[in-house]
Amino acid sequence: MVSRSITRLIQQTSKRQVSLSSATCSTTNSSASSSLPPLKYHIFKEPLPYPVGLKLQNDIINVRLKAKKDDPVGSRGEGDVVLMLEHTPTYTTGRRDNSPNPNELHPEEKKVQNVGADFYITKRGGQVTYHGPGQLVGYPILDLNVMETSTRCYVEYLQAMLAEYARDDLGIKNVLAPHPDGHVGCFASPNEKFASIGIHLSHRITSHGFAMNINEKPIKWFDLVMACGLNDVKAISLIQLLKRYQLNNQKGSLTVEKVAKDLIPKFGELFSRDIIPLSSEIEDKTEIKQINELVQRAEVEAKAQNQKSNGWPDEPDLSRKG
Repeated sequence: MVSRSITRLIQQTSKRQVSLSSATCSTTNSSASSSLPPLKYHIFKEPLPYPVGLKLQNDIINVRLKAKKDDPVGSRGEGDVVLMLEHTPTYTTGRRDNSPNPNELHPEEKKVQNVGADFYITKRGGQVTYHGPGQLVGYPILDLNVMETSTRCYVEYLQAMLAEYARDDLGIKNVLAPHPDGHVGCFASPNEKFASIGIHLSHRITSHGFAMNINEKPIKWFDLVMACGLNDVKAISLIQLLKRYQLNNQKGSLTVEKVAKDLIPKFGELFSRDIIPLSSEIEDKTEIKQINELVQRAEVEAKAQNQKSNGWPDEPDLSRKG
């Protein structure tokens, strides 16, 4: 279980580190991280259909595993990349969800038949959640072994980063991360959740990650399911919280793209590493070149699918609800 209280991201040097109440996760391993190459990042221009994003993550991991096999020393953390994006309307559930007979629809899927969103069972941790426009999704694909970071601490670091962004950068009050009952994620109160975390590991390389509601668009979709298995917890967005605390005027227009750009440097601070655009460092580096090609291919595929479908619905179509 992650620790129940999250303290501040403290800036003592040129890079900030997470200070947490749990002793084993009190700091990142700065000596290990400082010797690693820069993190790379990419912010997608097109909303990704979920299968495109899922295939991209798997393909990147395959490239990374091959690079590690061919050159364990030279590939050390070279392919670490953070992907920031929106998905088209999609419900997903994790591998540990206690689903019934596989020949029958998942009980939560029955609730959202024909409303305008797809439904997928994935390998990540966690239960049912929603991804779609108005929500920022982050997929860090990181080698935890070379970062000398445990799975538990990695989840706790992500949670702390999102909580600190809401609390310190936006001024949102009463942020709980995790929930008082120990549920992973970021909450605005015991009954309101604005960010979720669900990860998967393949040979200690992470995939999936976090989702944070930026505007109100995802909320009506969340209201149709029991998200994260928490019956008494409802989804809320950052913009709704800014309005609640009368912070929206002084913070300007909060968009998914803006939040993505705000969070990118925090990944570097979080893991004591430089962070640069993926496309800026591909010369003579086969692993990075292959990852960049996969990302660009996903951009093209997403654009083609979005044009073919003529966009996506802003809210569920309840007239056809199953």
